[in-house]
Amino acid sequence: MVVFPAQYLTTPGSGGSWEVTQEGPSLLPVLDEEIADQLRKRGVSTNWTFARELTQSADRNGGLAGDPRRLATQGIRRRAAGDTPLPEPLSSQLRTLASLTSARFAVLPIETRVDLRDGARKASVRVLLIDTRTARILWASDIDGSISRDPTIVREAMSPFGFRMIARELATLFADMVVAQ
Repeated sequence: MVVFPAQYLTTPGSGGSWEVTQEGPSLLPVLDEEIADQLRKRGVSTNWTFARELTQSADRNGGLAGDPRRLATQGIRRRAAGDTPLPEPLSSQLRTLASLTSARFAVLPIETRVDLRDGARKASVRVLLIDTRTARILWASDIDGSISRDPTIVREAMSPFGFRMIARELATLFADMVVAQ
């Protein structure tokens, strides 16, 4: 199993849409670390490759495998599981990067949503399980964190410390789905 780096950090935009934030590239690696830490704490490390190791492996291959932090995922943020293959070039990117680890299946945390409206902090992450050989989404789910109305937590949500709290909670909930504590 390979766990790809988280792809998008979004916040509510006008008209009910979710807009990609500029903070994403600096904050999303925190979610990658927390997912790896939570799964390792539960003994999931043998035959699993996490985002940092995948990125390092891709970098060592001189860019031939592509950058796992910049996948062509624009059109699949809300896609459900099904028999329709993922589009190119995404399917080739996933297959090539997964082949660096000999993994067939990939976990892709595609979109992390942080909603700070109405004086509350709500966060969720959409996770996809992908068969990289057939380029099909086998499972897709939104993992919702708890709602906090604490003004300090709401104010600090998009800071490195505040986002780490969000990431730890979401990673713990995801790890609970994979391996019981």
